[in-house]
Amino acid sequence: MAKDARAAARNFAMAVVAEPGNADAWTGLAQALLAIQPDPNKGSERYDLPVNASGAAYLAQERATSKDARARALAVLGDALKRRAFWRPAIESLKASLALVADARVQADLEKLKAEHGFRMTDYRTDSEAAAPRVCLQFSETLARGSVDFSKYVSVGGQDPAGVSAENKQLCIDGLKHGERYEIQLKAGMPSEIGETLPKTIDVAIYVPDRKPAVRFTGRSYVLPSRGQQGIPLVSINTSAVGIEIYRVGDRNLAQTLQSGDISRQLSTWDVETIQNRNGEKIYAGELPVTQKLNAEVTTAVPVGDAVGTLKPGAYVMIARPLHKTGNDNAVASQWFIVSDLGLTAFSGNDGLHAFVRSLAETNPVAGAKVRLVARNNEVLAETQTNAQGYARFSANLAKGEGGLAPAILIAEKAGGSEYAFLDLTTAAFDLSDRGVKGRDAPGAIDGYLYTERGVYRPGETVHLAGIVRDGAGRAVTTPMTLIVTRPDGVTHRKIALTDKGLGGRATELFLTRAAQTGTWRARLHADPTSAAIAQVSFLVEDFTPERLDMTLTAPEGALKPEQTKSIKVAGKYLYGPPAADLGLEGDIIVKPAGSLPGFEGYHFGLADESVSPVRQPLENLVNTGSDGTAEVPVLLPAIPDTARPLEAQVLLRLKEPGGRSIERGLTMPVTTPRARIGIKPLFEARELGEDTGKEARFEVIHLGTDGKRAALSGAKWQLLRLETNWQWYARDGVWTYEAVTFTRKAASGTVDISVDKAATVSAPVGYGRYRLEVVTEAGAGAASSYAFNAGWYVSGDDPDSPEVLDVALDKASYLPGETAKLRIASKYDGTALVTVLGSDLHEMREVAVKKGDNEVAINVSGDWGAGVYVTALMYRPMDEALKPAVRMV
Repeated sequence: MAKDARAAARNFAMAVVAEPGNADAWTGLAQALLAIQPDPNKGSERYDLPVNASGAAYLAQERATSKDARARALAVLGDALKRRAFWRPAIESLKASLALVADARVQADLEKLKAEHGFRMTDYRTDSEAAAPRVCLQFSETLARGSVDFSKYVSVGGQDPAGVSAENKQLCIDGLKHGERYEIQLKAGMPSEIGETLPKTIDVAIYVPDRKPAVRFTGRSYVLPSRGQQGIPLVSINTSAVGIEIYRVGDRNLAQTLQSGDISRQLSTWDVETIQNRNGEKIYAGELPVTQKLNAEVTTAVPVGDAVGTLKPGAYVMIARPLHKTGNDNAVASQWFIVSDLGLTAFSGNDGLHAFVRSLAETNPVAGAKVRLVARNNEVLAETQTNAQGYARFSANLAKGEGGLAPAILIAEKAGGSEYAFLDLTTAAFDLSDRGVKGRDAPGAIDGYLYTERGVYRPGETVHLAGIVRDGAGRAVTTPMTLIVTRPDGVTHRKIALTDKGLGGRATELFLTRAAQTGTWRARLHADPTSAAIAQVSFLVEDFTPERLDMTLTAPEGALKPEQTKSIKVAGKYLYGPPAADLGLEGDIIVKPAGSLPGFEGYHFGLADESVSPVRQPLENLVNTGSDGTAEVPVLLPAIPDTARPLEAQVLLRLKEPGGRSIERGLTMPVTTPRARIGIKPLFEARELGEDTGKEARFEVIHLGTDGKRAALSGAKWQLLRLETNWQWYARDGVWTYEAVTFTRKAASGTVDISVDKAATVSAPVGYGRYRLEVVTEAGAGAASSYAFNAGWYVSGDDPDSPEVLDVALDKASYLPGETAKLRIASKYDGTALVTVLGSDLHEMREVAVKKGDNEVAINVSGDWGAGVYVTALMYRPMDEALKPAVRMV
């Protein structure tokens, strides 16, 4: 049999060489290759034969001219892909074959393949270390998106689940308890994104084990108040006692400890030994009995003052270990702390380093505190005292020290060292990544801009260089500048002194010889030739010839639809007159989300949180241009995602010159898919909402049928959800961290009838915050759309990735000198905020009382601030001595 199959494969191979368009010959070749028994002496045949067979079958279905021939080729392709263990492509090939021609054998193969490798549950994991455990079931395919109620497909112990959430390929079930066993049933019919459903009911037995003994602290570093309850909160799990060790790092070793990064991370046992043997001293070791509640997190205040007594100035680190075995003897929890009533804040700019010292207990400014600036080499650079506002300033020359003299620590002391605090100046200053701050790096005292009139030149041409120089306030700088031009090999070509031409402008011409080096040239503008450039620009020098061709594209009428081919008309000509005859064409089609559906501008379709990635595919079956330079290019959509979002297709075509170069032109066409859609159009601006209680958000809602035209819809359900972000802590690899969790709270709901000729109106009162409107058909499994929006001018729309970020925003994006900026501060607590206006210098600082909720601060915009500044708000909360754990400053 193997000998006959090999002979048949050779014969079919000769047939396809002689007649490449014969689909039956390609199908026969694929079948023959699959029938060959691999030669054990040729190990590669086991892999090569199915690969070659799938390639032959794919070519067969492409070249097939009848439904029967294409169905046979797709069935053989499915067999070849199955041999290669490509289960999903094999299933799709068999489904495509059956869609063309019904065949009992192919149907049986498909059902068997779907039962073994179709949409199914593959695994599960239990999050047993979380305070509220849950189980997440893994599936082979992405679960269905949209408004699908997965809870009706799940039962836990014969009852409805407490909570179910679907994300990509997993389904998570909440409401479980540690130490319990559960019988979870997944019911047949659970939908997937690919259109398949769970073929049969699945029973899964789950055991959620008890949590392992563990301890953790509630933060990375801590300021222990010098009065009131001196306890550091420690969270313990399933242990009755905790081993406690406390080490002290003195003032002189503090810089080294900060530079090693120990304070910014959890310590290992090796780190603890290093501190004990080199950097510090052990001042306490003992056991702390804690209350044990099975699987519950118990918070206990470690009484540092009672255990140690009087603490000397310096930094301390507390090490905690559960006394019960955890399976990881190296697992330790660490907490750095100092004992002080002093809270330190610092800003650094061109005008020096600004320090603020406040009381942690009352948040009041601390006057008369000694503040020292210490360098990396432990040298004291300067010492000063705070004024009545708790403010101290160090000169710019100290703040800009380099090497060992670079500032490393800011230390504050009061009352002969009884109050002590420090601030690490070597870490990243302000992490602006989660504060919505964008733009280029802030310039120095002098800023420049340099440009050329174009980006590419030929040898022998003249480069026109122009620039402008301004200071930090945007005023013209008239002092001479030096322009240094370098060749592609890095060698300096010319140095040119540029004088002011008026208002800080400079200009010059650079002549390129015909022997000029090709590549990337760079021009740098310097205030001091020995210092870094204040501006630079690059340009190319290349031997190139201009385009000789032109091409015009004419789009077909109407929109592109799946599995429907349309033609783009191409007309090419040489720029000197004659048609571009017999030239090759190549191109690509890119399908991506569009801004709106044609004819329905302003409406939003699909789900607000749905992400649709662009799909790119080369165009096929392209021909050369005819004798008149024209051609028709067939365009067929690639496999596109199943989405209600508007899509568009960008077609890029390249016409090749006889010398090998090509010119590219493109056009964009709308894409329609045969599905019903719901459109939501907001009738408001975000700034209009939230100014007073009861302001309504109004929307128009329309319904489109599968033909893309307006259609009536009765009983569409809508609900307005308020989105709120909270934070939860979790452990991963022994390290505790946090993640943002967005909760939804229903603000309003109802039903609405949509007519053919008039949009329905939905409205609901909203306050400050972020919302999402969801509209679905009555069945809940049909058309669905959602629209997320902000209510109030203050909402930035960007969710912060830290639990200690104030919600602040300005009422406008830009201001003129003399205007008043409104700064909105939303706080969860009462307290005091230090509002500062920052640029390259500290322009303004103000202390304001902040109440829980929304607060507004008016700031007069000064013309001395320059072109751009930032407004920051630092929130201070008084210590609540009634709380066992001391309250941190945020």
